[in-house]
Amino acid sequence: MVQWCLTSSRSVPNENHFHRRVFAGVMVIGIACVQALASSGAAAAADAASFIQRTQDGRPDWGGIWLRQGGIGLDPALKPGQIDRPPLTPEYQAKYDASLASLKAGRPVADPTAACLPPNGVRLMNMVYPMEIFQRRGLVAVFAEWDHQARRIYTDGRKPDKNTERTYLGYSVGRWEGDELVAETTLFKGELVLNQSGLTLSEDLVMRERWKQTAPDTLTDTITLIDARALQTPFTYTKTFKRAEPGFEIMEYTCVENNRNPILPDGTTGTILNQGQSAIR
Repeated sequence: MVQWCLTSSRSVPNENHFHRRVFAGVMVIGIACVQALASSGAAAAADAASFIQRTQDGRPDWGGIWLRQGGIGLDPALKPGQIDRPPLTPEYQAKYDASLASLKAGRPVADPTAACLPPNGVRLMNMVYPMEIFQRRGLVAVFAEWDHQARRIYTDGRKPDKNTERTYLGYSVGRWEGDELVAETTLFKGELVLNQSGLTLSEDLVMRERWKQTAPDTLTDTITLIDARALQTPFTYTKTFKRAEPGFEIMEYTCVENNRNPILPDGTTGTILNQGQSAIR
């Protein structure tokens, strides 16, 4: 039908005595073409989303285990040896440079996860280990194998208020835009260390996400970090996850308080070899 419309619209005669009749014919053909194109576009959109399984309330059903694709930095496209370099403000760039210099000198930088503190909500989405998604009306929960942390993205319209506490993972609310989940996370607890190189952002950070299923076994999460204190401009990157094979299971992850590797006053990670001994670098 669409092809016929395109070819027909090019073959209108131009003889004067047929002018009115031809004009009326072109109008009819034009209306039919618009209707056909609209129908074709809707069908194409339906075909594109036909691989999406649905929950009882009609939302995309992403329940199950998903595996990270690419590297474990913020930007998964980084190659081994490369590090994330977001557009930091001078204050936070100086902090990052000091951490990188410490690493180059062989001194590990302060990494809260080395002492078994939970990874923050931004770093958790690097998903060093697999994640499992659970859904119910008004909620999308992301359970990470890493430290067995669970993010809750509320889609029931609630918002944080003055009594909402800051947490390591932050507070996440979202909404559905068609088949895409749009989320915003705020109220992080303390400065956020985002990698083992010491990249740090402030607790004022806002993390915005757009989740989208692009294939039967593929889920993407486009993340934008906004932080007026630490970033000169927003920093955006996209995570890609593949659905795990049937039978794949989340493993146990255990981390207890680490009294062997305290963070020293100069910000480096120390080591206690024997009981009663002071920490050494």
